[in-house]
Amino acid sequence: MDALFLLPGGICLLLGIIFLLVSRKGQAGQEITDRLLAGEAWGRLTGTGQREEEDFDNIMRTMNFGIYEYDTADGQHISSASRASYTNLKDIPGIQGDMVKLHYDPEHPAAFSLQEEQVFSRSFWPAFRKTGIRLTVIGVIVTAVTAAALLGLFNPLIDGLLD
Repeated sequence: MDALFLLPGGICLLLGIIFLLVSRKGQAGQEITDRLLAGEAWGRLTGTGQREEEDFDNIMRTMNFGIYEYDTADGQHISSASRASYTNLKDIPGIQGDMVKLHYDPEHPAAFSLQEEQVFSRSFWPAFRKTGIRLTVIGVIVTAVTAAALLGLFNPLIDGLLD
């Protein structure tokens, strides 16, 4: 029954390791995306569209996306739909007529990502990793202290304090 006290530390440790593995995979994906989207351009929102997408609750929702025009470094004029989607039309970057910075794949210039979407991804993975490190450290400490207590390693210390 006393071994049940090891459970909280083990759960923190397991969650920490999962967070670290997921953040590593996400960071690697971000690095690949950064390498592929090496071209930089300023784009203008020229239209919007809608598509049906499944959300986290497996419910189909109508989502809005932007259609952007931009010129590549080699002079190609591109019009392409964003892969990012938004529930509110007014949340689409550039909806007010502003120019937006985007990064595109020079090999496939219609593949692009808006810079503000990349900023979120770049800030998300390090925060996710820090959470994983914290959970792992807490898990190790709680498990070690609990195991030491269960093995009676603190008994001489407690006996000395009580004398």
